[in-house]
Amino acid sequence: MTNVKFLTTKQVARLCRVSDATVKRWQDSGLLKSERTSGGHRRFRAEEVARFQQESNLGIKVCHGDESAQTAVTRRRAKRSYSNFVDLEEGSSASLFFHALLAGREEEATNILINDFLHGQFLPQIFDTTITEAMRNVGELWMRGEITVAQEHLATRSTLNAVHKLRNVVPIAVNNGKVAMCCAIEGDFHELSTHLAQMTMESEGWEVLNFGANTPLYSFADEVLHHSPDLICISATILTDIDRLSRDYKEFHSKIAKLKIPIVLGGRVFEDERLRCRFPSELVASSFSGLAQFTSSLAEIKST
Repeated sequence: MTNVKFLTTKQVARLCRVSDATVKRWQDSGLLKSERTSGGHRRFRAEEVARFQQESNLGIKVCHGDESAQTAVTRRRAKRSYSNFVDLEEGSSASLFFHALLAGREEEATNILINDFLHGQFLPQIFDTTITEAMRNVGELWMRGEITVAQEHLATRSTLNAVHKLRNVVPIAVNNGKVAMCCAIEGDFHELSTHLAQMTMESEGWEVLNFGANTPLYSFADEVLHHSPDLICISATILTDIDRLSRDYKEFHSKIAKLKIPIVLGGRVFEDERLRCRFPSELVASSFSGLAQFTSSLAEIKST
């Protein structure tokens, strides 16, 4: 595969919409850090470019027809045999991300996400396409026995670390004064969805309290009563005991009812319409873009 750890001088120049000479002056003056290849050529890490763009308030939109830095990372080495089992567009960010995850190339995965962001994609769009599609395929391969549980864990951990690094280069949105709380239901140890939900809402100006995975609803209810947020988000990838958890949810819902806080549910579990009646909510989010749209409209309603 083509190395995506570094951007060339030309790629940085296109991203920043300046000349190659300007990029070299930035590097020579110490404003933009670079590394050198064995042949003496400048190479720039995507995280460093994102930091510099943010601090310098440089535009990052790319005009139609421009060659982007992402173009340079679409030429890949031959795929391993499991590529025959995945439904991902060749050369897409999701495909590149997927193969980086299974190989444990965390820095490569990070730079794929950052490159997408640098080229104008909104966070929910990156989450819905690149991350969700790649991780769905990882899960499918594990279910079919095409990859081991260790490989699935490696992919998940690489994704979490890449997401954390992406968060560090995303500009902080103007705070809208609204607070949200999110968690994954008890027995569900998948924490990725809560992080993506948190970043989605933060991109809309919300302050988010993320209680993470495996959160008992009785304890979460106490925190909701204490903080009185404007929105609650609960995710579930698996339900270990549907009857018990539906009872817990009913008690949770009753306990916080007087606050009249909107509840958003998300995750693979709630794709089953038969379960939705047992977990009443204002929205079952099928995508992070849908969550972003809902939180944006909710903030506007509450501010009027």
